[in-house]
Amino acid sequence: MRTAARREDRRALAVMTVAHGIQHFYVAGLAVIYPFVVADLHVSYAVLGLVLTVAGVSGGLLQGAAGMLRRARARSVLGAQNAGLAASAVLGALAPGFGAFAGARVLGALVSWPQHPVGSAYLSDRFPDRRGTVLSWHSAGGSIGTVTVPLIATAVIAAAGWRWALVVLAGALALGALLVRVALPPEPLQAVDADPGIERVKLRELLRRPGVAVVLAAATIAAGGRGLGTLSTYVPADLHSHLDLPALTVGAVFTAMMAASVVGPVVAGSVADRVGRRRTLVVTYFAAAGALCAFGFTGRRLAVLFPIAIVVGVLAYAESPLLQAVFSDLVGPGAARLAFGAFFAIAYGVGALWSAVLGWIITAAGFPAAFCTMAASFVVAGICIVVGLSAPGHQQR
Repeated sequence: MRTAARREDRRALAVMTVAHGIQHFYVAGLAVIYPFVVADLHVSYAVLGLVLTVAGVSGGLLQGAAGMLRRARARSVLGAQNAGLAASAVLGALAPGFGAFAGARVLGALVSWPQHPVGSAYLSDRFPDRRGTVLSWHSAGGSIGTVTVPLIATAVIAAAGWRWALVVLAGALALGALLVRVALPPEPLQAVDADPGIERVKLRELLRRPGVAVVLAAATIAAGGRGLGTLSTYVPADLHSHLDLPALTVGAVFTAMMAASVVGPVVAGSVADRVGRRRTLVVTYFAAAGALCAFGFTGRRLAVLFPIAIVVGVLAYAESPLLQAVFSDLVGPGAARLAFGAFFAIAYGVGALWSAVLGWIITAAGFPAAFCTMAASFVVAGICIVVGLSAPGHQQR
C-alpha cells in the first residue's frame, strides 16, 4: 500500500508540474509575441501595459474564488482552464485589430486563474512536510513551460508571423487540458460547511493574522519584479524594442533566463526546507534586486547579457514559491485552497497594477528605469519580511 501511495504521489507531482508548464506556454508565448503585436497593430507599451493590468487584476482577483471551489476536483478545474486558454489563443490569432486582441487577452486571464491557488493548495495538502520542495517544483514546472516556448514561438513568428504562433500555442494547451483531466490523481474531497457566512468568517480570521498580513504585503510589493509577471512581459520587450536585438537573439536570451528559472526554484526550495524558508526568501530578495539593476544597464553586449540574464532567472523566479511556502506554514492545515485563493487574489490581482506602472515608466523614462523600479520592489518586500516576521514564532522551517 505504501509503495502504491508513493507512486501516486510521484504521479501527482509530475502531472501538476507538467500541467503548470503547459499553462505557461500561453504566458511565455505572448511575452515573445507582444513586441510584434505592438508594431503590427500600432499601439504603445503604455497601452499594452494598461491592457495587461486589466487582464492581471481581473484574473488575479478571480483567484479568490478558489475557496468557493473546495468541492471541485483539481483535475476538472485545471482541465477546463487549459481548454479555455486554448480558445482565447485562437481568438487572439484571429483578432483584426488591437481591441479584439486585448479582449482575447483579458479572456485568457479570466480563465487562467485556477492554476496557482488550486495547484498550490493541492500540493500543499498532499505534501505537508515538503512544501518548500514541491511548491518549488510546481513553480519550476511553469518555468520549464516558459523556457520551452520562446525559441519555438520566435521560429514560428519568423517563418509565418505571430498569429500562427498563437495557433501553435492553442494546440499545446488543448493537449494539456486532456492530460490533466485523465492523469492527475484526485484529491480527497474535504467536508465544507454549506453556510457561506462561516467561510467568510474563516477568511476574515485568516487575513487578520499578523504574519499573513506581512506576507501578503510583501507579495503585493514584490509583484513589481516577479518573474512570473512583469519580467516575463518586459524582458523580451526590452531586448527587442530597447536593445534592438534580432528576434532569434531575443528568444535565445529569454530562453537562457527561463532555463535558469527552472534551476533556481528547485535549489532554493530544497535549501529552504533545510536552513529556513524565511531566511532563504530574504537573501533571495536582496540578491535578485542587484541582478535586476545590473540587467537594466547591461546593453547589447551578449557576453555580459547572457550571464546576467541567467542570474536573474535563478533568483527572481525563486521568490514566488519561497513566499508561498512561508505563507503555507502560517496558514496551517485545513484551509489551503481558501488561503491560497486569498493569497493569489491579493498578491497577483492587486500586484498586477505593476504592469501599468512599469509600462508608463518605460514610455516616460525607458527600460533601465523600469528595471531599477523592479529591483526596488524586491528590496522593500525583503525589508517587510525581515521586520514583520522577525518574531521567534515566525521562523519557519
